[in-house]
Amino acid sequence: MASPITSIPAAEQQHMLFLFMPLKKKTPKEVVSKALTSIQTEIKNISDPRAATGVHFFMFYHLLDGTTPQPKLPVTSFQTMPGKDMLVVQSLYDADFAPYISSFVTNPVIAWGLNQIVDAMDETDIFPASDPTSAISISENGGVAENPDAFNCLLMRYNFADPTIPASAKTPKDTNYKYVLGVTFPGLTVGKVLQNYPDAPTLWPFPPADIAYEQSTPPTPC
Repeated sequence: MASPITSIPAAEQQHMLFLFMPLKKKTPKEVVSKALTSIQTEIKNISDPRAATGVHFFMFYHLLDGTTPQPKLPVTSFQTMPGKDMLVVQSLYDADFAPYISSFVTNPVIAWGLNQIVDAMDETDIFPASDPTSAISISENGGVAENPDAFNCLLMRYNFADPTIPASAKTPKDTNYKYVLGVTFPGLTVGKVLQNYPDAPTLWPFPPADIAYEQSTPPTPC
């Protein structure tokens, strides 16, 4: 008979990434969408990266300079820095931050897409271009694959999330965490899902099959 999980090693913990990255003003939205589309197009030529990246979900949101998320909320939400666009990225991933990012930068297809985003960044008046961890320095010195440690620093500079805060099923007591990150099944990594769920490779093949999503019912207007 199974017992409740009471301890989870770092390699099986889930963490959040929540980036607010400054982009050049009027960066075409196609820059981000093209990078993602190219990755999705070429990813069929590489081995299944899902267990290695450990990504449970992700979100990209490109916010233009001087605007607020639409539809507009009645309270202040994401805000751009004056004169810059902003790229919001959120994901939930397995293991520690360094191996999670390493699984991306060591993959040529994904690294290419990341380089497109780094090239579009604008750290003017935020961080010196001469620093080896700046977007300009990384771009001019071979990109993310050639500068993995610098890229880690770049991401952490704009990461609201704390990579040491694990997603937990129960609200932690007596902690100094700046937020609570909940999860339904702590320790259930993407790798475990693929390895142990019956017919996982057939149900969720790689590359993914086209899926028809039924329209969800919106809430009643207020």
